[in-house]
Amino acid sequence: IFLANSIARSDFNAEDEKSWQARYDLNMATFGVPGLSFMTRYVNGSGANTATTSNGKEWERDIEAKYVIQSGPAKDLSLRVRQATYRSSDGVYYGSASIDELRLIAQYPLNIL
Repeated sequence: IFLANSIARSDFNAEDEKSWQARYDLNMATFGVPGLSFMTRYVNGSGANTATTSNGKEWERDIEAKYVIQSGPAKDLSLRVRQATYRSSDGVYYGSASIDELRLIAQYPLNIL
């Protein structure tokens, strides 16, 4: 199932939940730094039916910087730093009403065919 608002910490898919997302992407190649990009997004959900409430609310904010190596032996290796902040009105989601995390992500595509 594809959910447009399924992001780092939450899917925003509880029963009767309505959600919206605002996102901004910036490709630094247009400023002379190929391979570097930034992204920030905010998702807000409300009206969720959960075990403890009929009007659960949650929101999440993600900020990310990513660099993809452009040439050499590590070409296409991407290094990403993502900070996520998640808040919920009742703590039902993920067992906590408040989550803050920092992820360091390295990704390297393998062509095995």
